Amino acid sequence: MDRDTPIYISLTGTDSHQIKIPAGQGSFSIGRMGMDKKKFDVLVGENAVIDWDVFNTFYTPHGQQNAHLHPYGDWPRFFYYWGNDIGFVEWSKKRVIENFFWQPSRSLCLDLSDAQIRNLAIKSNNDLIKLTLEKSNNISLYSLHLSGKIELFEIKTKQEIHHIRIEPNTEKDQSVSAYHLPIIPDLAKISSLDVIVKPIGQAFDCESLLQFPNLKNLNLTGNITNTACLKQLHQLERIGIRYAVNLEGFPALNTWENLSSFIAWNIDEKTGKTLNTQLKHLAKEKQLDYSSVSKLRSPIWFSTEYGIPFENWENKNAKIAIKAYKSALKKISKAQNEQDVKESIIELIEMINTLPNIETVEREDTGVAVQQLVEASKFDIDQEIVNVWFDKVRDF
Repeated sequence: MDRDTPIYISLTGTDSHQIKIPAGQGSFSIGRMGMDKKKFDVLVGENAVIDWDVFNTFYTPHGQQNAHLHPYGDWPRFFYYWGNDIGFVEWSKKRVIENFFWQPSRSLCLDLSDAQIRNLAIKSNNDLIKLTLEKSNNISLYSLHLSGKIELFEIKTKQEIHHIRIEPNTEKDQSVSAYHLPIIPDLAKISSLDVIVKPIGQAFDCESLLQFPNLKNLNLTGNITNTACLKQLHQLERIGIRYAVNLEGFPALNTWENLSSFIAWNIDEKTGKTLNTQLKHLAKEKQLDYSSVSKLRSPIWFSTEYGIPFENWENKNAKIAIKAYKSALKKISKAQNEQDVKESIIELIEMINTLPNIETVEREDTGVAVQQLVEASKFDIDQEIVNVWFDKVRDF
């Protein structure tokens, strides 16, 4: 494939798409019609039938030199596909795919028993996805990444999947009940798991991890709760904790007899200090692989980094408000007195006054932002005083 010359491929029909792939690009992205075409190599109808065999003659430079080893091509190595055609499964039975991301828009059943996909990522927001994963070839699935509404996945497998990554949709409101993973019986024996949620938002309840008693490797990213339950996962050897605003009740590191690595960063500073001390003691008692506790953070750091309330505003308004918020935060961090804080907050409110379409929701968001900024200062300013500043200046 000549990377410098546009070519036509018969993806959904004869010469249906023109593509030009920059040198060094190892991936191919297939977006759904109506999505931003600038972000994808091609766009197709969500229910279009795709001829995956069009890629049989595409090679990487190394693959071209060893074409006899790759009768069905070896490029692209990574696919990103938004659509409902499942022909890629049949195609992968004759051609190894290194990574495949897939987001369908209707309920589907997938039998991956003979597929040669090493790393598979699937996102489902509204549709039931049934997966059958039985190993019957030498190229087994190494990792499975599930995202979206996890309760919409049904998985049947006797195959050992080396690594599972789960990234559930969670609520933005921190005050709602914690998120629990649904019970997934056929994954009960997994030994390696990553769970990712937002740093600020609905917490992930660690109790729902007890359905995986054989876990040896566990990485948790984002707002987590009920961490005391982790002591019941007796086989843990490697633990990673990242972007966790509250680790109250986290077990002592000597809880896990086989622990060989503990990595934590951007975590609750209070518990983080304790864990750092425990890690130093543990390192004196036994040989550890790379381990570290670093970047200990205050609750307000999480709020101002990941909980900026303007992020859901209309695009232009959001950019202006976020920029003003960060500017105010920078000034407040250097404030010498309460008056400096007041001036920075008034400046933010006056800027919001100039924006169009500021209604009730936006007013509430601005109030939250003001409160965050006050909490970020080193001064103990009464909330009633802050409310007076806010109400006196705002005209929305």
